[in-house]
Amino acid sequence: MQILDTIANILLMNFWVYWHSSRLSEHQKGAVMRICSLLPSATEILYALGLDEHIVGVSHTCDYPQEAKGKPTVTRSVRNVENLNSQEIDSIIQQARQSGNPVHWIDETLLSELRPDLIITQEICEVCAVDSGSVFQTVAKVLDYEPQIITSRPSGLEDIYQNIMNISNAADAVDQGRELIDNLQSRVLKIENNLPQSQNQVKVFCIDWLNPIRNTGQWTPELVELAGGIEGLAIKGGQTREVGWEEILQYDPDYIMVMPCAFDIQRGEEESKTYLKSDRQWNSLTAVKNDRVFLFDGLIPSRHGPRVIDVLEGLAEAMHPEQFSGLTAPGVFKQTNFKQTS
Repeated sequence: MQILDTIANILLMNFWVYWHSSRLSEHQKGAVMRICSLLPSATEILYALGLDEHIVGVSHTCDYPQEAKGKPTVTRSVRNVENLNSQEIDSIIQQARQSGNPVHWIDETLLSELRPDLIITQEICEVCAVDSGSVFQTVAKVLDYEPQIITSRPSGLEDIYQNIMNISNAADAVDQGRELIDNLQSRVLKIENNLPQSQNQVKVFCIDWLNPIRNTGQWTPELVELAGGIEGLAIKGGQTREVGWEEILQYDPDYIMVMPCAFDIQRGEEESKTYLKSDRQWNSLTAVKNDRVFLFDGLIPSRHGPRVIDVLEGLAEAMHPEQFSGLTAPGVFKQTNFKQTS
C-alpha cells in the first residue's frame, strides 16, 4: 500500500511539474525574452533601452524609430482614419464610445504565434492604442501560458520615468533604464537652470485637437511649466477636454502650441489652416498678433516615452529663443503663421 501511495505521489508531482511548465513562457523556461509592445511610447522606450532585438510584435501605430515599422503588427484600427479630417475622426470616436464598440482590435492568431513573454499595454486612452482590458481578455483566450503584462497609465513626468523602470525591470535591463532616466532628467535640469530668472510666466495654450478644439492634459501642462510658462486652460496631470472660443478669447494666450494628437507636422498644418485660420476670432488673439504660434509634430507630445523631453526642449526654445536656440531636435516643432489675410 505504501508503494502504491509513493507511486501515486510521484505521478501527481510529475503531472504538476508538466502542467506548471506548460503555463510558463519561453523566457521563463530559459529562452531569450520576447516582447510585444501594443503602444508607440512603449516601443520607443524599448528601442531607447537597446532592446529592439527582443521586440517580436508592435501596434499598428508604432512608427518610431523607422525600424519599428518592420516588426509584425499585432493590432489594427477598426476604421481607416488616415484620410479623414479632425471632425470626422471625432465623430467616429464618439459613436464608438456611445455604443461601447472597440476602436482597435488584436490579431489573436498572430499573438498566439508570437508567444510573447512580456506584453506592454495601456489604460490612458482607448483612442490611441488598444486598452488593457482587451489585452487581458485576448491573452486569456489565445495563450496557453501566462505572460507578464505591464499596464501603463502615466499622468506626469515621474510616472513616465517609473514606466521606463517598470519596463527595464521586466526586461532585465535595469542599468539601461537608469542610464536613460538619468539622461532625460539631466536635459530637464539644463532647461530649469537656464530659464530667464526675472521673466514672469507667460500664458500658453496647447491645442490637442482641432475640431472640436481640445486642450492638452496629463504631462503637457507640466512640460509647459518646466519651460517657464503656464497652461491656464489645462490641469497638470488632468484629462483633455473641449474648449470653446469664448474661453480661449477670455484667456488670450501669449503663446499657442498646436500639437494635434497623432497628426504629423504636415497634416497638422493642413488641418490648422482649415479650422483655426478660417475662424474670424483667430486673428484677435495676442499670440497670433505677435507671431507666437508654433506647430508641433503631434506624433510626439501624445506619446509618453523618452521624446516628451524633446517636446519640453521645443517649448523652451519657442518661448525663450535667446537661451535655447538650436536646442530642439529637427522636426519637433516650427514657428508658423496662421494669420488670416484680407
